[in-house]
Amino acid sequence: MEQTRNSRRRGDELLESLYDATMKLTTTVKITDLTFQQIADEANTSRTVLYRRWATPFDLLQEIYAYKAKKLFDGVFFAELKDNGSLRKDFVQLLTVFQKVYMEIGTEIINNYYFLRAQDKAETNELPIHQQAIEKYLNATKDILSNAEKRGEQIKQTSEVTLMLPFDLIRTENLIRPQMITKKRLEMMVDEILLPVFFK
Repeated sequence: MEQTRNSRRRGDELLESLYDATMKLTTTVKITDLTFQQIADEANTSRTVLYRRWATPFDLLQEIYAYKAKKLFDGVFFAELKDNGSLRKDFVQLLTVFQKVYMEIGTEIINNYYFLRAQDKAETNELPIHQQAIEKYLNATKDILSNAEKRGEQIKQTSEVTLMLPFDLIRTENLIRPQMITKKRLEMMVDEILLPVFFK
């Protein structure tokens, strides 16, 4: 039976069908209740196919969300950033571009990814691409602050926890109040939070 159900799909085609089936199920089933049997039935395949690649539905979901959010984790959008002549303008640009990427991917996809990450208390399932993304985010903030110092702006020395603040702000806003993120709100985050933190 299993041989018949999988004989016509291999490789990327089978993987895409499993991704699609899983995403369809998440519209009606809580992701914490999702099972391989449900996914197998929806994709018209067998649980064996799933167990060959993933240990749990958690691992499959995490892979799907990381795949869909690849642009966010790759950090390719940093190529759009330029020196705007002031720390304020550079931070406004950074938040604007980062929010644009969030909207392109979809906040639900990204928030579900971070929800799954939060379930992994021991951090045993962290994907390499996630850690690589953090390094890129840190370097982006460091570059902005370095440019500001070269222009003569007085910048505080901060920890890496603080350097992640621009990205943590966007992630928190999209989790709590995604419908309220306007240009004015981004500018307020820069003026009322980021500049007081990084300026001496």
